[in-house]
Amino acid sequence: MNRILIISEYFAPINSIASIRATKLAKYLKLNNCYIGVVSRKLRANEQIDPLLQNDLKYIDEHLLVEESILARLISQLHRSKNNFTSIKPSNTKPGLIKKIISRTFHLFMHDFKIYNNTLFFLINSYANRAAKHIEKLCINYDVVISSYGPFSCINLAYIAKCKNPEIFWIADFRDPLEIDWTLQKRRAFYSKLLDKVIQKANAITGVSDACIEEFNENFSGSKEVIYNGNDKDDIKDIKPVINTKFSFTYAGGLYTGKRDLGVVFKAINELANESKIDIKDIEVNYLGNDSLIFYTQAEVYNLSEICNILGKVTRERSLQVQLNSHILLLASWNSTGATGSITGKFLEYMMINKPIICTITGNLPNSQLKQMIEMADNGVVWEEANDVMDYPILKKYIHDQYQKYKKGLPLSFNPNNAYIEQFNYKNIAAKFINIIKEAK
Repeated sequence: MNRILIISEYFAPINSIASIRATKLAKYLKLNNCYIGVVSRKLRANEQIDPLLQNDLKYIDEHLLVEESILARLISQLHRSKNNFTSIKPSNTKPGLIKKIISRTFHLFMHDFKIYNNTLFFLINSYANRAAKHIEKLCINYDVVISSYGPFSCINLAYIAKCKNPEIFWIADFRDPLEIDWTLQKRRAFYSKLLDKVIQKANAITGVSDACIEEFNENFSGSKEVIYNGNDKDDIKDIKPVINTKFSFTYAGGLYTGKRDLGVVFKAINELANESKIDIKDIEVNYLGNDSLIFYTQAEVYNLSEICNILGKVTRERSLQVQLNSHILLLASWNSTGATGSITGKFLEYMMINKPIICTITGNLPNSQLKQMIEMADNGVVWEEANDVMDYPILKKYIHDQYQKYKKGLPLSFNPNNAYIEQFNYKNIAAKFINIIKEAK
């Protein structure tokens, strides 16, 4: 039996997309006859519990929960209050004024956030400092450690475990690229040290996309493998869908200060309405997340804020319910010079929901990895900014054709490649981690 220690600051029951991968790996590694220990952070007072993830805690053999300092909790609460502010839905205000308010508020918020982020970067790692006191004793009892990045705490803690127990097999798993902020000298040095720790001590590196492991290509001699995020159909087995009476689109997740842009979808809807090909009264676009003001800005450019249904930050169970009730799921990402290969975990969740996907990808580079995956899955249509001339007519026609199906009371056109999609369930993903461990023995 492999004794596996998972180090992940975000873990069940925290209601965060960052908690899902580590929690599901723990579940299915346990079902592969492994002994599972977890080091994670305690739930903050302002954080929600994810009931679906909480159900998976029964698969954990040993769980060390570490609490942050009072200062760190206060800082996170300040950040949370800002996120709540951005979720406010404007109402009873003229559209032009809404746009000005949104633009000015967003500008001030981002300026303030940069100050907040740079000034307090080194003050909020109390979780890692406190967890380090336990790791040295705990790691002796395990033969494998899996660190789940980000944030940075997991790398430091796994490094401590490896130094204390050199025989332990360290898999450094990356949910996000190890980005280095070159605008801040201290942060550049800090991330460079993290990079060196992984290169020096890790036995294997895994990542959810090519972008997550490419920075290790030249200097790391161990095994490297892209293992995508996945989905777990157990999460939706008790959720009963109720199809919306309106032709509904749903976007769930962050918009990364507008880097994820749904504007082209609103543009197509607006043009189809002006051409009398769709009735705008039939359309609803749901948004679930913390970036309501950004979402409103993207819709208001095409005078479509009235069709937006802002639900804000919700539990994952509620998010899955809204997705299951929708006709089309919206996805957004980017693919540009210096920032390629981004595979949002939401795409893997969408595949489980089994609904048509419209994906928008900004940036100057065509033929993104995400587009290739959607084409392989055959579960939607992709518009790339770099290929707008060809992609936009296809996107617009796709919306119109699906709307016509809806109006006639017919099922939408959807015939996904289920054999391709099946590889992304967490049972198969956990098996890939088992294979990495077996090959090392």
